[in-house]
Amino acid sequence: MPAYPHRQAQSGAAFIVMMVILVMGVTIALVGAFSRIGLQNVRNEISSDMLAQSKEIVIGSLLKGGTNPPGWLVSPDVLNVPSSTEKLYNSNTFGVNYDGETDAGCFDSTRPATTPPYTPLKSGIPERRCLGRLPWKSLGLSINSPSENDSTGFMPWYAFSKNLSGLTPINSELLNNSSDWLKVYDMNGALLSDRVAFVIIVPGVALPNQSRPPSPNLAGPSQYLDTISLPAGCSPTGTSCSTTYNNADLSETFITGDEHRWMVDPVNPTKQIEDHTYQFNDKLLYVTIDELMPLIERRLAREVKTCLDDYAAWPTNTNHRYPWAALVNDTSDYPDRVGTYNTYFGRLSDKPNIDKTSGNPPPTGTLLSKIQAVQAALDNYLNNPTSSNLTSLNNAGDALKNYASSGTSADIAGNTAENCSGMPCTATLQSELNTAMGMGTPDSTMPSSWTVIPSCNKLVSSSYWPDWRDLIFYQVAEGYQPGGGTFIPLHISGSGNPSIDNNTYQVAVVIAGKWLSGQSSRPATNNPANTEYANNFLEINNNHRSKKGSPPAVNFETYKSSDIANYSRVNDIVLCVDGKTNCQ
Repeated sequence: MPAYPHRQAQSGAAFIVMMVILVMGVTIALVGAFSRIGLQNVRNEISSDMLAQSKEIVIGSLLKGGTNPPGWLVSPDVLNVPSSTEKLYNSNTFGVNYDGETDAGCFDSTRPATTPPYTPLKSGIPERRCLGRLPWKSLGLSINSPSENDSTGFMPWYAFSKNLSGLTPINSELLNNSSDWLKVYDMNGALLSDRVAFVIIVPGVALPNQSRPPSPNLAGPSQYLDTISLPAGCSPTGTSCSTTYNNADLSETFITGDEHRWMVDPVNPTKQIEDHTYQFNDKLLYVTIDELMPLIERRLAREVKTCLDDYAAWPTNTNHRYPWAALVNDTSDYPDRVGTYNTYFGRLSDKPNIDKTSGNPPPTGTLLSKIQAVQAALDNYLNNPTSSNLTSLNNAGDALKNYASSGTSADIAGNTAENCSGMPCTATLQSELNTAMGMGTPDSTMPSSWTVIPSCNKLVSSSYWPDWRDLIFYQVAEGYQPGGGTFIPLHISGSGNPSIDNNTYQVAVVIAGKWLSGQSSRPATNNPANTEYANNFLEINNNHRSKKGSPPAVNFETYKSSDIANYSRVNDIVLCVDGKTNCQ
């Protein structure tokens, strides 16, 4: 698996792109003295290197973590054009330079349609695609600005599907979406892929019909990116031979081709001659969502793994235990999905359950509402510990205490909330609220909330956690549940597990992939007959029973996406957790 998530790898790619851009002019000048063929060979080699390194940088940016959702792509660098939408692509006069910064909002539904390139997404209205130069500053390329007009055409351009613009949830479910991806055709009109996540294009030198004047009259995409009209006699699949493809227009289609096209010699039909009406020198590389999503899923799996590693290593958690899983038939909205006592397999919960004994029947009616109000106030205070939120917590506690019967667990929790004066009381209050909700006796060594663990708090409070929570499953090994016991290690087989299996696996993190044969639409639960299993999410050895009291599962399997035969039947990402003994 390429090390895309690591900053070091991305920095290395950025440095290579920097060097490629800086030496291009010198290289071309030296080779140009030899021959046109030699010049073209060098240009092609440099363009190929540029495409490959730019691809690595773009993928690295969406996998490296941070505040952006996994898979969310930065918008390209476009000209800040005046009011006319036509000028974005058809005029050479813009007045504002390319600055190397991402220009957010190319698919932003909050932007007015009169402010290009910010056309909103509306049903029945063509959307302007995200197309522009690679935003080298935003991606961290440490270079001086390349020539703004880039007359030699070495600065990469890129475009991406609106499915990855952040307007809709970005998760494994996108793999089941057949619409709104970019399409790439070859020079004869044959469809290469209709599931393209993003394309990168190196334009090449200006063609006779293109002009790239310097600032302040910088050119738009049509002066860099090219057009192909399909030749007579072509026989493409799913398109017309009369079609013209334009890499700079507003459609979601792109075309890749050679720099020369051959045709039958009208004088001598037995010969092929060069078609001089053909002018095209764009070099294009594309990445499909099917290539990209396994990397995105792995980033999510690693974020969950980091959270669980940090949870187990928390100073008070001396036995390195993990919370219970949430049942797969728990359809509670975010952030109210709580782990269920004595449940080893299910989804990772929004709130951990650390009970080591069973509890009492949960409260109902007004009492339940008042307990939940205290829980909500506590969550708000933990996420934003202001005096105002503390006052709200005190008031909610007072209301609960006044309603609950004296001496009950709800009364005790209400009293603690009413008198809470800061963060030190929050752990005690959370434990008391758990008891009031019918939970059992907690394992006092374990953190009662994800929020106290920075990596866990970052994950479960992130903007993308609600989009992924139904796709993230979790198995705790016997012996590492709250209260502990005799350890029975988990096992993960298959080419997708890079870690040594030396009987150390304490937890398995499972990310559900694309629907496979026999699976269908995915609500949070499956049909009533299968509510104890995640049949429409997980496959074969990963689809274990999720039921309170069920014996813990032991075996899982996972495969690399390049292991096509096995990945086609099991596409779940599975990572092990063992305190970083073998699971790094």
